[in-house]
This record gives sequence, C-alpha cells and structure tokens, in this order.
Amino acid sequence: MAEAKRTTIDQEVKKVEKVPAISLTITIEEAEALTAVLVKVAGSMTNSPRKHTQAVLTSLEKAHVRDWEAQGHPFSLLERRNGGVTFNDYATPKPFYGLTF
Repeated sequence: MAEAKRTTIDQEVKKVEKVPAISLTITIEEAEALTAVLVKVAGSMTNSPRKHTQAVLTSLEKAHVRDWEAQGHPFSLLERRNGGVTFNDYATPKPFYGLTF
C-alpha cells in the first residue's frame, strides 16, 4: 500500500526580475569591429567580467555577424603581438570571524 507524507526538499528556482538594461543599435561594420575586440578578451567565464563580454559576443553571433575568422574581418587588422585583455576573477570575500567596530 502506498504511503505519502508532506515534507520539504531543496529545489533550485530561477527567478525572473527586471534589471536595468541598455539597448544599442550599431551598424554591421561596428558589430564586426566589436566582435574583433571581444574575441581577444580572456578570463574566467564564471567568476570575472568575461562572462558579460561573452554574452555580448554570443548575441552578436546569434545576429549573424560575420565570423571573426572570415577573410577580411576587422580581426585580421589587430596587432598580432598584443595578447588582448584579460579579466581577473572577482575578489572573493574573506571569511568573517569575530566582531568589527
């Protein structure tokens, strides 16, 4: 015979909330130039601002901006000796022990 009882469980709940945002309209050439810069950004995809630059790059790719490896893309005009931009991870808060005044 089946038996049931009311209990609680841990469940991840995704919440939708309104956040401040920016809408930007740019030309194809501007989008390609931005793509060229964004592919040079490095850092943690989860614990640094790189996750935001990756989100913009992904949006541009979904909008069918020409692939940065395509012949004639502005990426080919970037200096090869420059390594790009690297984001450090966000600072991890130090554990709190005791009282502060």
